[in-house]
Amino acid sequence: MKINVLTSVSIAIFAIGLACARAQVVNGSLDGAYGSPLATQTINTGFGDSTVGDGTSTGGSELDAAYGIVNGGNLYLFLAGNFEDNGNHVNIFISDGRAGQSTLAVPTTATLQAMNGSVFSPGFQATYAIDLNDYAGTAYVEEYSLTGTPSGGYVGAFGLSGGIGTGSPGGSIFYGLNNLNAAGVNGNTGTAANAAAANAVTTGLEMSIPLSLLGNPTGPILVLADINGGGDGYLSNQFLPGLPVGTGNLGPSTTFNFGSTPGEYFTVSVPEPSTVAMSLSGLAALLAFRRRAK
Repeated sequence: MKINVLTSVSIAIFAIGLACARAQVVNGSLDGAYGSPLATQTINTGFGDSTVGDGTSTGGSELDAAYGIVNGGNLYLFLAGNFEDNGNHVNIFISDGRAGQSTLAVPTTATLQAMNGSVFSPGFQATYAIDLNDYAGTAYVEEYSLTGTPSGGYVGAFGLSGGIGTGSPGGSIFYGLNNLNAAGVNGNTGTAANAAAANAVTTGLEMSIPLSLLGNPTGPILVLADINGGGDGYLSNQFLPGLPVGTGNLGPSTTFNFGSTPGEYFTVSVPEPSTVAMSLSGLAALLAFRRRAK
């Protein structure tokens, strides 16, 4: 009986090890490995509600829910929603625990510079930033390191077919975009969003970011995302975490100020390095015990 119990335990630990090692498929579609959303949209979009579902998102852009996990040496982020292919931008800011920026100051090398002067929530030190826009079926990407002397800018593009595509234009971060969503929040600007409808969206923007780009963090990773207009020149009301009910678009402003808004970010947990090691060493010990017991 002891051997049977140990066998069950070893199988469970082996499954944990496999789960920890399994690579995510980055394609812009949500899978079960992400678990529950880390942030859900609170308000309906001021950038219009797309109902076409043909990959163009004609008529609207929205952020419905955010997901994130750390697995296999990468941070995986999934932003459920859709982005009109008129050049509307998605901005993602990451705080990985290193000294960074409390007020955004990216190099003046590409469009994200329009947001310089944006103020993050207390405790959020931006260390990395990503800017992506879909214009006429091509996804254009900017990437920035914000520690020490800030660097970065436009890194390249990848093509979309029917609103779906993948690529790694900068060579390190891998992106997947599925722009077919026509559900989720609606276009009644600033009114309370239907949380269940937002959480039901399973397509959007996904990315795999090597932890080495983020200083190999051992503590929680904080993330803020928003939708901006063409040239990052007109902020929407679509942020994750969501803004208070009644909030309209922040544009024509190109900057936000969360200096008096605690917690305007969602948190991705980083497993302790010992967790996988303990699981694997436990598995090895149990298998050795079984061999001796036979």
